[in-house]
Amino acid sequence: MVIDKIGNIKNIVEPKNSKSVEKTRSTNKSDSVEISSEAKKAAEQSKIAHVVKQTPDIRAERVREIKEMIANGTYKFDDDRIIEKVAEKIAMQLLHK
Repeated sequence: MVIDKIGNIKNIVEPKNSKSVEKTRSTNKSDSVEISSEAKKAAEQSKIAHVVKQTPDIRAERVREIKEMIANGTYKFDDDRIIEKVAEKIAMQLLHK
């Protein structure tokens, strides 16, 4: 048995020459982001709020100690020290405004 032709061999399509793609020109442009002062303040306030939420309002252990000292009669009330601490806190509040 002899095979004369296999299919249509002469009609094989050769790939066409593709056009070369030009390289894109590199530009010196760069992206940048600017954060507004309001956004920076908001981020800082958010961070502070998170820290405040994590801090307990009352130091229960210290309150218990003072209650025990008052009950035992061993708690010493220092007027000058209290006045100094209150004045210091007021001064700090005024400076931060």
